[in-house]
Amino acid sequence: MDPRTLFARLLLLFAISEASTKISPKVIALQRLLYSELQHLERSAFVTAPNHTPADESVLSQLGTVFHEFERQNQESISAILRVLALVDHTLENTIQDCEKVFHLPSLESENILFRAVTKPLLMDVEKLCRQITSADVDALEATMEAVEREANGYRERLEQTKQNMAIVMNELNLFMDNSVQNKMLNLHDTIEAANATIYGAIKAATKSFSDRQRTISDAILQSRVTEESEDLFEAVSSFMLFLANETRLLELDLTEQLDDWLNQTQTMIGVVADELMPLNLMEAPIGLFLRGESSLACLADFKNPKAIQEMSQGLDGVFQCFNITTDTERPFRMAIDLLGLADGDVASTLEGIFNCHESTLRDGYNAADLGDIQSCVQTSKPILEALQEFVESKMDEISFHVDISTYFNELKIETCVYYKAREMMLGVSRINQLYRKCSMEHEGQQGM
Repeated sequence: MDPRTLFARLLLLFAISEASTKISPKVIALQRLLYSELQHLERSAFVTAPNHTPADESVLSQLGTVFHEFERQNQESISAILRVLALVDHTLENTIQDCEKVFHLPSLESENILFRAVTKPLLMDVEKLCRQITSADVDALEATMEAVEREANGYRERLEQTKQNMAIVMNELNLFMDNSVQNKMLNLHDTIEAANATIYGAIKAATKSFSDRQRTISDAILQSRVTEESEDLFEAVSSFMLFLANETRLLELDLTEQLDDWLNQTQTMIGVVADELMPLNLMEAPIGLFLRGESSLACLADFKNPKAIQEMSQGLDGVFQCFNITTDTERPFRMAIDLLGLADGDVASTLEGIFNCHESTLRDGYNAADLGDIQSCVQTSKPILEALQEFVESKMDEISFHVDISTYFNELKIETCVYYKAREMMLGVSRINQLYRKCSMEHEGQQGM
């Protein structure tokens, strides 16, 4: 058996024999006053959710656990104290029966930083009161009850200030946990993905238009009447069209791959920014100091004041604005599509010239001998198609390089913007941290006294 329990029960037996001992009217008056005031506190609402359960091991979750644990233990303690006060009668007969309950409150051994600072001092005084009740030390009751009243006054002030600070901290945490920042990130992702989908569709449409136009002209050549000259021409045109289809497919793959890379890099960068600069994460260090008892709840509440939160929120908004680059993202791909359109016209014009030349050989009365030393369509078309092939290769490379260098420059612009905006934000946070450290040092100084 717990020695304190044994001691209390021995005192209880002694006290019963002295049950007729009278308690002074002043003690009774103090009892009624304290009972009324503490009963009001017992009914006060919790700051934290009653069903709080830690979701993870983060300091944010630990903070929520500490807050809720404090409120629960504080509530249990007030209820126990009220049970003791309710038993204070004009005699000790009905009082000594329940004083042991205070001795056995689990919260007396609590390591909760808030409970030890706010509630435990009052609980210890009530424990002393119980010891005197169980020992029937009526003469000391009045002085002890007065001490309990004084401690209760301090307790009320501590509790009120603590709950105010808890509300400040929880309110600001809730503001950050209401998905406002996450929503901004999701909206940013949606905007970028929508822009990419638009560009991807434009690339597909441009390459299809390019291929369809050339195929229409080449089909007109290949489906014309076969003559002695046409077989070599058909072979050259077919070879060129296979080359053109392959180059167009490779260009489309290259552009879409660059677009996907751009999307992935941008989204990765947004994720890094969110991880490094998320205001909730910036709160972890000061919250950790509080949980380790190296700072006070008042310092934490001051750290999370509206000005500090506003400064961090505005800073994060500024960083996110660096990613509002839909126009910059579209520009190189739009220019690539324009360049492909120009190439489309050049290739189509050349193929139309070959078609017109070949078509002229199909007219009634055509005689190649009439042209004298002028080369035939087949003779001129082969070197033209070879040169056109070189032109297409060069143009495709130009388009690909243009997009590559432009997207790289856009990425550089974002990184530069993020760096300067994040630096500006962190300087603001640093100023807030300095004030927090100053508050924490003052807290340590007060503890050392």
